Amino acid sequence: MTGLALPGVRADLPGRHVDASSRSGWLIRRLDAATFVQTMLVVCLILVIWPTTFGGRFGMVMVAGNSMEPTYMLGDAVLIWKQPVEVGDTIVYRVPKGAFGEGSPVIHRVVGGNGFGWITQGDGKASPDTWTPSNHDVLGVARFRIPLAGRMLAVTRSWLFIAMLGGIAAGLLLWPDSEDDVETRTGRHRAKGIT
Repeated sequence: MTGLALPGVRADLPGRHVDASSRSGWLIRRLDAATFVQTMLVVCLILVIWPTTFGGRFGMVMVAGNSMEPTYMLGDAVLIWKQPVEVGDTIVYRVPKGAFGEGSPVIHRVVGGNGFGWITQGDGKASPDTWTPSNHDVLGVARFRIPLAGRMLAVTRSWLFIAMLGGIAAGLLLWPDSEDDVETRTGRHRAKGIT
């Protein structure tokens, strides 16, 4: 069957071919080399900054009180990194199980203790916390502060914002090409100017 040629199929290459006008042909047209490289860069970036709440090394929290003033102010965003804790570090931890406020995130400085029970205290407080979080409760060590960016962080964590971003991404991917581009790729050409 070497002499058979079907419309929209390249006959010069052996093997299976995808008709450019089909749905799978549309997908292949969309996935070019540049798109592949961009996708891989995004995947690598996500792996590097995978949040500590999902087992990663990076995280970001919003300061929601004044116990760490003047170091951190209400509304600041603090970047945290998962690493071994030392006395003097400012850490973000979850209130240990069984304690009042269980599971709530706290950002305070380590003033003593060890991995079995850290003693923490806010920079703006006169006495240490009643909780003694272990290494298991620690989400990360504070590394960088972004003033007042926590309010923006709160908006980006809302389901409405995430749904809006997903809708925009889907819309960009599914946005139809102009009619002339589709006709050129599928092999259908109109004679312009001929009546």
